[in-house]
Amino acid sequence: MYEKIAVELIFIISCVVMIFLIIRRSYLYIRLGSRKIRVDTYFLGALLGPILILIFGFLNYSQIIRSFSGEGSLNPFGILVLFLSMVFMSIYLDITGFFEYCARVALKFSGDNGRKLFFSFYFIISLLTIFTSNDIIILTFTPFIYYFSKHAGLDPLPFLIAEFFAANTWSMMLYIGNPTNIVLAAAFQLDFIEYFKWMIAPTLVAGFVNIGLLYIIFRKKINKPIEIDYKINPKDALTDKTGAVLGLIILGGCIVGLAAAPYFDVSMWIVSIAFALALIIILLIRDFYVRIFKKIIGTKALYIPKTAKRIPFGIIPFVLGMFITVEALRIYGVSEEIGLYLKNLIGDSAFLSSYVYGFTSAFSANIFNNIPMTVFYVPILEVASSATMLPGILATTIGSNLGANITPVGALAGLMWMVILRDKDVKISFREFLKYGLIITPITLVLCLGVLGLEFTFL
Repeated sequence: MYEKIAVELIFIISCVVMIFLIIRRSYLYIRLGSRKIRVDTYFLGALLGPILILIFGFLNYSQIIRSFSGEGSLNPFGILVLFLSMVFMSIYLDITGFFEYCARVALKFSGDNGRKLFFSFYFIISLLTIFTSNDIIILTFTPFIYYFSKHAGLDPLPFLIAEFFAANTWSMMLYIGNPTNIVLAAAFQLDFIEYFKWMIAPTLVAGFVNIGLLYIIFRKKINKPIEIDYKINPKDALTDKTGAVLGLIILGGCIVGLAAAPYFDVSMWIVSIAFALALIIILLIRDFYVRIFKKIIGTKALYIPKTAKRIPFGIIPFVLGMFITVEALRIYGVSEEIGLYLKNLIGDSAFLSSYVYGFTSAFSANIFNNIPMTVFYVPILEVASSATMLPGILATTIGSNLGANITPVGALAGLMWMVILRDKDVKISFREFLKYGLIITPITLVLCLGVLGLEFTFL
C-alpha cells in the first residue's frame, strides 16, 4: 500500500519538476572546453522519476529492461524511431526554405487584406501540420509570424494564437502529426488507414470550429488593411529548390509507405526509418560533393549537421524516463485501478467513452503535460471493454491534441512556444492564454468528441 502511494507521488513530483524547469529555466548551458552547449531541461523531470524509483528499489533492473523490450502494447523503441525519422525529414524541409515559401505564398495571396491573411495563415499551417508535425510547425512559424507582424505594424497576438491552435488541432488527423498520436496508435496497433478513417471527421469539425471562434474573438484586430511589401517573392525563400523537391518526394513517399505498411505486415517505424535513411544517404553523397567540389557547384549544402543540430534528441530520455515511471504505476496496480473505475463508469457505451476519455485526458494533459499523460493512459485503456476501447483510444488522442490549447503547459510545443515569445519580448501571459483556451477549447472538444461518438454509434 505504501509503495503504491510512493510511486504515485514520484510520478506527480517528476511531472511538476519537469514543468517547473521548462517554465523557469528552459535551458542549461554546459561548458566543454571553450564551447558552451545548450541542453533542454524538459527531460530532467522525466528522469527524476526513474532515478527515485531505482533509489528506493520499487523496480529492479530486469523490470526496467523489460519495459523497453517492446513486449505487450508499448514499444518505446519503435515510437522513438518513427517520431525522430519524421522530425528529421520535416526539419530538412524547413532548412531548404519550404515552410517559409508557404508562408510567403499566404502573404502574397492576402495582399493588404488582414482577414484574408488570417485565414490564409491558418489553413496553410493546418495543411503543413497534417503532413509533418505540430511541434515542427509551431517552432518554425512562430519566429516568422513575429518578424512579419513587427515589420507590417500588426498585432501578432491573433496570428500567434491561430497558429498555435491550428497546429494542435489539425495534428490529430494523421498518425504522424503528434508524438501522442504515435504513442497511442502504436501501442494499440492501429494502422495508418484505420486511424485516419476514424479521425478525419472529428478533426475537420474541430478545425473549422476553432477558426470560426478565433475569427469571432479577433475580428476587430484583423479586419483592417495591412502594410505589405508587394515585391515579396515566395521563391526567394527557397534556399535550395532541388533539395525542397527532394524532401517533398521523400516525405510524400514515406506517408504513402506508412499507409501501405499494414497490408505488407511491415512495422511503420521500419518504413519511416527507411525513408529517413534514404534521405540521409542522398544528403551524404551531396554533402561529399559540396566539400570536394564546392567551388564548382557553388551550393550552400552540408545539410546533415544542420538538420541533426535541430533534432530534439532530448525526447529520447524524456520518453524512456516516462516509460519506466509508467511501468512502475502498472506494476503497483495504479493504472489498472483507474482503468477499472473508468470502465465501470462508462459501461459499454462507445458514445460515453468518447466524452469520458476525451475530457479526462485533455484535463490531465494540463496537469502533467500531454506526452506523460498519453503514456500513462495506455495501461488504463488496456482495461477498457472491447466495445469502448477503440473510441477511448481515439478520444484520448483528441484530448492529448486539443488539451494543449487550454494552457501552455498542455504540451511540450506550448512550453517551447512561450519560451520563443519571451525571447522575442512578446507578452502573452498564462492568464491571457488561458482565457482564449477556456473560451474555445471546451466548445471544440464537445463537438469534436460528439462526432467521434456518433461515428461509433451509427457506423
